[in-house]
Amino acid sequence: MPRIKLANWYGDKAPGEELDVNDVMLKALRRDGMVAEVVEEQPAQVAGQQPEPTAETAAPEAEAAQQGRRKR
Repeated sequence: MPRIKLANWYGDKAPGEELDVNDVMLKALRRDGMVAEVVEEQPAQVAGQQPEPTAETAAPEAEAAQQGRRKR
């Protein structure tokens, strides 16, 4: 969950205070100009998310994809 520092008053929170917000709230507050800076942001980890393929794992997949294609 990201932690932000406020640029303006937000409800009863003064400028400069730090808040923990979720990703949706972060996006809304940025849109409204309320975020002075993101103090701490953890990357979102979705359950079951696959890591990006590396050169070793991408090559066999690319070869398999090209074998199914034929030019006419």
